[in-house]
Amino acid sequence: MKKIINNKIYDTDNCDILVSYFTIVEHPRMFCSSYVKHEAKIYKTQKGTYLRYIGRAKETGWSSKNDLDIIDKKELKELLIELNEIETYEKEFGKLEEG
Repeated sequence: MKKIINNKIYDTDNCDILVSYFTIVEHPRMFCSSYVKHEAKIYKTQKGTYLRYIGRAKETGWSSKNDLDIIDKKELKELLIELNEIETYEKEFGKLEEG
């Protein structure tokens, strides 16, 4: 996917995938909202920028989100901890101390 963000073009075809997972996305409706699982991926550009792509819905019948945005290191760290992606965390931010 290609998208212009802050007057720069980002192309996921030229990035490394760090992690793939599913995330919950709100789909607002007239009187209520539905919450649907969507495929999500975290990419890293060659210049070190982290991107979050939210794509197709896991459940059939829902439209794909197809969105790309920049995330900062703090948000990436929190996400990797939530997903328990230890190897990816240590690769990006250094070895964690044992408890």
